[in-house]
Amino acid sequence: MKRGMYCGAVFFLVLLLMFVSGRSTSATDSTTVLRVGCPDVSAFPDGSPEQLLFSYTKRYLDEISRNTGWQYEYVPLDEVSAREMLRAGRIDLYFPAEYRQDDQQDFSYSINNAAFAVLSLYVKEGSTMNVQDPSVLSGKRIGVLADGVHDYAVVSLLRDEGITVEILKYATPDELHQALADGAVDAIANRATQQRDGETLLMRTALLPACFLAAKHREGLIKNLSDFVYYTETVNPSFETHLTQVFLDRAQSQIVRFTAKETAYLANAPVLRVAYVGGHSPFFGERLEDGVPDGIYPSILQAIGEKIDLRFRFVRAEDNDHALKMLREGEADLFFCIYNNLPSMRDFFFTATFASENFSYVVRRGTGEIPTGAARVALPRWFYGARTYLNIQHPNWQIVPLDEPADCLRLLDDGGCDFALLPSLFLQQSSLLSLHPSLVVIASYSTELPVSIAISEHQPRVLQSVLTKGILKLDVRRVQEIVNEHMMGRLTLTAITARYPMQTVALAVILLLSIFIAMFLIERSRTQRHQADVLLAKNEELEKAIEEQQKLMRARDIYKQEAELDPLTGLLNKKAIQSACEAMLDGPLKDGAFHAFFIMDLDHFKEMNDTYGHQAGDAVLRRFAQDVRAIFRQSDHIGRFGGDEFTVLMPNVTTPVAVERHARQLMTAAQELEVRDDRSLLSVSIGIALAPMHGTTYDELFLAADAALYDVKRAGRNGWKIYDVKADGGMLCPEGE
Repeated sequence: MKRGMYCGAVFFLVLLLMFVSGRSTSATDSTTVLRVGCPDVSAFPDGSPEQLLFSYTKRYLDEISRNTGWQYEYVPLDEVSAREMLRAGRIDLYFPAEYRQDDQQDFSYSINNAAFAVLSLYVKEGSTMNVQDPSVLSGKRIGVLADGVHDYAVVSLLRDEGITVEILKYATPDELHQALADGAVDAIANRATQQRDGETLLMRTALLPACFLAAKHREGLIKNLSDFVYYTETVNPSFETHLTQVFLDRAQSQIVRFTAKETAYLANAPVLRVAYVGGHSPFFGERLEDGVPDGIYPSILQAIGEKIDLRFRFVRAEDNDHALKMLREGEADLFFCIYNNLPSMRDFFFTATFASENFSYVVRRGTGEIPTGAARVALPRWFYGARTYLNIQHPNWQIVPLDEPADCLRLLDDGGCDFALLPSLFLQQSSLLSLHPSLVVIASYSTELPVSIAISEHQPRVLQSVLTKGILKLDVRRVQEIVNEHMMGRLTLTAITARYPMQTVALAVILLLSIFIAMFLIERSRTQRHQADVLLAKNEELEKAIEEQQKLMRARDIYKQEAELDPLTGLLNKKAIQSACEAMLDGPLKDGAFHAFFIMDLDHFKEMNDTYGHQAGDAVLRRFAQDVRAIFRQSDHIGRFGGDEFTVLMPNVTTPVAVERHARQLMTAAQELEVRDDRSLLSVSIGIALAPMHGTTYDELFLAADAALYDVKRAGRNGWKIYDVKADGGMLCPEGE
C-alpha cells in the first residue's frame, strides 16, 4: 500500500514538473540558444521532399520555442561531422538521425519522431541508368546499411516492381559509400542528405521516421525536447496534423511511383463509371456541367484523373442501395462509401481513405455534454456504411437513419432523439440550422468518417492500387482549393429565396419601408433647402472665400501626400525617409541613446511574384507593410525604398536589445506571410546601422546598413545583422570622399 502511494506521488510530481516547465521555461530559459546541426538542403530545389521535410522539423522546433523560449542557430552538417561536434560540445542537437544500437554509450535519441528523412538510391556519376525506369536495377548489386530499415524499404520497392537484385549489407555509412566508389555495388540506399561527391541521385524510395540526436552528457536536453514534443501533440493535436498535410503529404506524393503493371493498366485504362446519388450538396449536387455533377467529390476525382491520366463518367443512382447494385451487376465501376470489414462488403475492392469527413454534433440548446451511454442518434443516409461504422464505434447508440439532414433536425427539435450527426461542410454551406433556433452545434465535439472508393469486382485488382496512389499523389493544397471553391456556393435570387424564405420577406419589407422614408426625407430636404437658400444668399461671398481656402488646403495636403507617400503601401517613399533621417541626424541626441537604421529585403519575392502574379505580390507588400507598422513605434519612420525593399529609422533607441527584438519580430512577420495558404515561400534579410557609431549622415548610415544586408544575403538570407566596423572593413563613406 505504501509503495503504491509512493509511486503515485512520484508520478504526480513528474506530471507537475512537465506542466510547470511548459509554462515557465520561456521565462527561465528565454536566452537559451541551441546550436542545431541539420542537413544542407540548399542544393535541393524548393518544394522537393528534402526541403519539405526540413521545413516540417523546423516548424516543429518553432512551435516548441513558443513554450520554452529557446532560440536556434542552424548549422548545416553531414551526420558524421555532426557526431564529432556533438561529442566535442560544439553543437547541441542534430536531426534527422536514425537510431543505431552501437552508439548508445555516446549518444541519446529523442523518443518522438518529430523529424523525417528521405531514403534514396544513388549511383556513381556518369551512370547510364534511367531514373524513370526502375527495371534497370534488375540483376544489379545494391548496397544497404545492415540495420534492417533501409534493406526492408528497398526490398519492398523492388518486390512491387517485380525486380530481383543482389542485396549487399555494410556495417557503416563509410563502408557503404566506399563500396559504390570502388564499384563493388551498382547502387546504394541511403538518406538523401548523405549524398557524397561522385554520387548521383537515381530515385527516391521512401520516407523514414527519424529523431533528434544529442551527446550522452546532454541527455537532459533530449528528455526536455521529447517532453515538449509530447506536450505540443497533447495540447495542440491539430498542429501535427496540419504539418503532415502541408509538408509530409506533399513529400510523400512525390515519392509514390507506379509499378510496371500499374503503368501498363493506365496506358489502356477504360473510362470508369462512377455511381452517385445527387442532391447531397456540397459533396454531390444536382447541377451537371459536361456530364459531371457539381460537388467536392466529383471535382477531386477529376483532379486525380488529370494527375494520373484516368477518365471518369458519372452515372446517377436512385439511392445508395441502387448504386451498390449497379456495381455488383457491372453497370458501374466506382462508388463513394464508408468501408466496413463485413461479409456484405467483401465482393468489392476499396481504396485507401479518400476523405476523412468531419461530422458535427447538433443538440438542443442548453445541452452541454454528449451522452456517454445509450443514446438515440439521428443520421442522414448520405454516406453508405456510416451507420454500421458508427455502431461498431459506439455499440450503445441507437442510430435512426433519415433521408435528409432536415429530417434529422426536425426529429431532434421534436425530442425524438438525443442528438444528430451532420456533415460539418454541409452545415457551413447551408443555413438549415438557422431555421431551428432551439438547436446548436457543440464545437468541442466532432467525429470523422473515413470515406473510401468502392471498386466493382468486375474491374481488375490493379485499379485499387492505382486509385490509392492517385489519392496520395494529389496535392493537399489543391484539395483544399476545390473544397473552398464549392463552399463559396452560387448565389442567385431563386436560391436565396428558397434558402432564406423568412429572411427574404423581412428584407423586402425593410426595403419598401426604406424607400418610403427616403422619399419623405427627400421632399423635406427640398423644402429646407429652399428656405436655406434665402438665408445663405446673404453670406454667399463669405462661403465662396471659405470654399476657396479649403480647396487650397486640400490641394496642398494631396500634393504633400503624393510627394511623400508610397502609393501601394502608404509608407514614406524614398525621398521622404531620407528627409526624415537627415532631420533626425541634424537634431540633438538624447543622453545614452542612438539612432537605428534598418534596410530589409523580402527573400524570394521575385520568384513568388513571377509564380503567382503581380496582384499577389502587391498584396504581400501591403500585408508586410501593415506588419512593420504594428511592430515599430508611432514615432519611428517607416518607408518603402522600392520594389520589395523597406527602410525604418528608429530615433533615440536606448538599448541594443530593442533593435534585436525588432529584427526578430520582422523575421517572424515575413515567415508568416501567406501566399495562397503557404507560409513557406518568404523570409526577410535585414541590415542595420547605428548612428552615430556607424555614421552621422544619411548616406553613411545607408551604406553601412546595405553592407550588413549584403552579408546576410551572402550567408543564405533569412537573417539579420548589425553593421560591424571591424568585420565589414571600417567606416563606409559615400563614393568619391
